[in-house]
Amino acid sequence: MRWMFEKIPFPLDFKIHLFNVTNPDEVMKGGKPKIRDVGPYYFEEWKEKFDTEDDLEEDTLSFTLRNTWIFRPDISAPLTGDEMITVPHLLVLGVFLSVQRDREEMMPLISSGMKIIFDPLESAFMTVRVMDLLFDGIPVDCGSEEFAAKAVCSGMESEGAVAPLNETHVKFSMFGMRNATDAGRWVVYRGVKNIRDLGRIVSYNGEPEMDIYDGDECNQYIGTDSTIFPPFLTKQDRLWAWAPEICRSLGAHYIGKSKYAGMPMSLFKLDFGDLKNEPENHCFCRDPPEDCPPKGTMDLSMCIGVPILGSKPHLLDADPKLLEGVDGLEPNEAEHDVFIHFELLSGTPVSGAKKLQLNLEVEPIRDHEVLGNLPTVVLPMIWVEEGVSLNKTWTNQLKYQLFLGLKFNATVKWLTIIVGTLGSIGAGFMHYKRTSQVTQVEQVAAGAKSEGGGRFISVSAATTEEGKNGGGGNLPAVLDGLDPSGISKRMSDPAQKERY
Repeated sequence: MRWMFEKIPFPLDFKIHLFNVTNPDEVMKGGKPKIRDVGPYYFEEWKEKFDTEDDLEEDTLSFTLRNTWIFRPDISAPLTGDEMITVPHLLVLGVFLSVQRDREEMMPLISSGMKIIFDPLESAFMTVRVMDLLFDGIPVDCGSEEFAAKAVCSGMESEGAVAPLNETHVKFSMFGMRNATDAGRWVVYRGVKNIRDLGRIVSYNGEPEMDIYDGDECNQYIGTDSTIFPPFLTKQDRLWAWAPEICRSLGAHYIGKSKYAGMPMSLFKLDFGDLKNEPENHCFCRDPPEDCPPKGTMDLSMCIGVPILGSKPHLLDADPKLLEGVDGLEPNEAEHDVFIHFELLSGTPVSGAKKLQLNLEVEPIRDHEVLGNLPTVVLPMIWVEEGVSLNKTWTNQLKYQLFLGLKFNATVKWLTIIVGTLGSIGAGFMHYKRTSQVTQVEQVAAGAKSEGGGRFISVSAATTEEGKNGGGGNLPAVLDGLDPSGISKRMSDPAQKERY
């Protein structure tokens, strides 16, 4: 499977949904946001690992990962990507909310710089073309020589939020800066020395662990890159995978039996849990136990640099209070849950979908003339789904190379057990019949003839006669037709008598 691990020979399904805010003016005055799910926009996602290096001593493989997204308008129809949509202005709100939370003393400088860059700054929302927001990019004027403006632009560039466009402008997009670019240098175990280590992450970009959270446990790389898993897993194991985009490892747990393409599988699902009530995971909280993300969410601010909560789409399984804060969400387990159909013996995922929604933690920007009346709300912005379902070409390989062999082995095993059991029973019965046979012996008078002309000699009679003649009482077995007179003569011989 090495070749398939290095370059998956088929694209993964990548779908993007955006939430259109239909009442931005009301929200700016503190009103309850009304949103509408727009999507999905379909993309092909190609994963390739290149510049591979093997370390035989450490049993590791090093590679650089590259993700490439290709838009599929034929599948996205009637959506084209040219739709205009109203969403939170991530650069404006992201910068203000982050500074207010962590560096409030810098707020006057940031306010001056943002006012210059986004002149006129009239709203926390922007109406933009979908593909510009996702990949093509939204231009931002950073040509001002004012110190405040330069400071804000430098900060956005250093955080990787924007990319250079020309001498005076940068551009912002949600995925464009990561499309067809290197996604880090990975080192993983090959699993030759220990098959249970197959695919397990050793380091990322030269670091054996993260340096983000206040706790060694939360900074560990747990699991694989989600494209490969070790074989011989059990129902008690969790399917762990680490994602650099969210700086977290997530583990799906066993739900029950399932089927895919006629083959028995195991169904695993993901649960974000409730960190406030999980002391072992308090290192993922900003200030535990009080300042932990709500149930069913995870705080991505320490990873992304913007106050964003990750959740399942439409806040499925999240705290009901979050759903009450907005109108337009319709959580549905069949459509919005995270799942994987998995074959435990071979470690093969045959069908699954990773889904993640990004929600902005909005609050009023204190003492700001434009953003000072925003409501305190968790506002959904976008959710994505990355998934794959193997077609017959690949499921047939699993079916005929693995399951057919397993069925053959099982058939041989049970045939051997059945035949061996029946053979043992038969052999025991025959042994019993042989040992239980009784030979009937009839005592007759001395000198009597048999029907065949022979003679029978009574042991008791012979013994009596010889006893009278001084013979021994320990005669050998009497032979049919033996002349008794001959016996008497032999017994009279001292040598023969001694023999008997």
